[in-house]
Amino acid sequence: MGLIGLLIGGVYSIANGALQLGLSMNQARLSETRLTHFTTAWRSYLETLPPGARLSCGLEKVRRGAAGRLLIEGAPPPFVWSSRVRLADAVEFAITRGEEAGSLQLMVRHLKRLEKPNALDAYAQIAELPLLRGLKDFRWEFYDAEKQRWFSNWNPDKQPAPPLFMRLHFQFLKDPREHHFTYWIANDLAPSTAGQPAAPPSA
Repeated sequence: MGLIGLLIGGVYSIANGALQLGLSMNQARLSETRLTHFTTAWRSYLETLPPGARLSCGLEKVRRGAAGRLLIEGAPPPFVWSSRVRLADAVEFAITRGEEAGSLQLMVRHLKRLEKPNALDAYAQIAELPLLRGLKDFRWEFYDAEKQRWFSNWNPDKQPAPPLFMRLHFQFLKDPREHHFTYWIANDLAPSTAGQPAAPPSA
C-alpha cells in the first residue's frame, strides 16, 4: 500500500507540475499577444494622424496633459470599444497607480469638450480603460525634427508641429525585459517629403 501511495503521489506531482507549466506558458502567450496588439494599435494610430492633430505632454500648469499624461486633440480617438467613446473629442493617456502594490498602469481616457470650458479644464471624461497593467515603469519621449533632439515633454503652443517620432519605454514588475518602441508620426512630414518615413534617430 505504501508503494502504491508513493506511485500515486509521484504521478500526481508530475501531472500538477505539467499543469502549472501549461498555465504559465498560456499566460506568457496571452501577455505577448496583448503586447503585440498594443504596439500595433499605437503604430497604426500615429501613422495615420490627420493634419491639425495636437499633442501635449508634461505641461505642469494644466491638468489635462500634465506631467505623466499625454493629451491628443484634433484626431479620431484610438482604442475605441463602443459608439459612445468613438465620438470623443480628445483622448488622454495617463500613468496611474495599479491594483497590485507598487505597480503602475497605463490608462486611456476618452474626453468630451465642455460646452463652457473653464480655466482648469476644457474637457470632461466620458470613459476610461486600462491598457497595460502591472507596470514597473512607463515613459514616452518625443523627437523634435527641427532641434534634432528627444524631449520628455511636448508643448504645442511652443512646438506647433507634432514630433516626428514618439518613443515608448516600459517594463513590467514581473518581467525583467525592457521594452522600447519608436513610432513615426505621419502628420509631421514636410510637403516635399516622399511618402516613406525617415529613419528613427539614435538615442
